[in-house]
Amino acid sequence: MARFRPRESKEHVSDAIPVEAPYEAHRLLAFWKDHARDGMIPSRDDFTPDNLLLWIEDISIYEYHPEKDDYQILLEGENIVALSGEDWRGAYAREIDCRYAASLHAALSKARRTGQAQIHLVHIFQKQWLRGVRLLLPVRRVGKREGEEDLLQIFLAIFPMPAE
Repeated sequence: MARFRPRESKEHVSDAIPVEAPYEAHRLLAFWKDHARDGMIPSRDDFTPDNLLLWIEDISIYEYHPEKDDYQILLEGENIVALSGEDWRGAYAREIDCRYAASLHAALSKARRTGQAQIHLVHIFQKQWLRGVRLLLPVRRVGKREGEEDLLQIFLAIFPMPAE
């Protein structure tokens, strides 16, 4: 069972969502796993707004840009904006890393490279007293743009942990 220790670094990789995490975090990871059958990364067709209605405000969508070797935020969930007090839509992961001495780019790269969901126990950068569970969920995009090799997006979700 994963436990979050407040004095740990800002981001801690975990092999499981803590039991005390919000039920929505457990359900979203289960939804991703249900669509990751036979080792395949789920399709964007499965991750439509209708299918994600329960979590839509908790999700940001990152898209990889190989020419920059960075991930741009296409959509920023309203609950994430409320948690952080900032809207990073259009920004890149490395900008967030620079601002908060974080390792978001590396975490997104691992999710993209492995095709596996990543679970992190994090301090909300803007509110060090607040902690949360961050899920990074790789999803195959539908269609391919000319000259494009990478067909992945990373869905990032953050769920605040209950106070201890």
